[in-house]
Amino acid sequence: MVSVAYSHRLLCDSEFIIWLSQQVGRETILSYLMHIKSSSQDCKREHNIILKQEAEACNEKIENKYMGGAFKIVEEPSFLIKYDDLISKTLVFGISLTEDPPFKCYLLTSPEKEMEYKKSKHYENVTTLQIISGEKAIRIIKSFFNAFSYARDIGR
Repeated sequence: MVSVAYSHRLLCDSEFIIWLSQQVGRETILSYLMHIKSSSQDCKREHNIILKQEAEACNEKIENKYMGGAFKIVEEPSFLIKYDDLISKTLVFGISLTEDPPFKCYLLTSPEKEMEYKKSKHYENVTTLQIISGEKAIRIIKSFFNAFSYARDIGR
């Protein structure tokens, strides 16, 4: 099996899934995410993460089997209980993901939601978590998939 050391983990919110569901080629991007998730050297099967609450918010946009294939759906960790709003929870959770290799994380969201995250007090002075949206997020996913494809081709 192919194993790739990706530069960042991927944390997704429901806004990104809703945005992606409206894009041409969404099936291809979900397929890329499945390959990335299964080939991660540092976080096998847990490379791409979405909080269960976020996954449930977009059940009607993408079938659960595809969501589970592309992302590891996780319960909200207990340390997030003290945060009231979902933006804070998602940011703090994303920052917590950077405590383990590869020590960096991309938060995938929609273009409309990106500024809300960036304006949060929890995002001030954070360098290990980057918030990306829209076409930039698609480019990151494609570059990760290209790394997977290259590693697969080398292994043949």
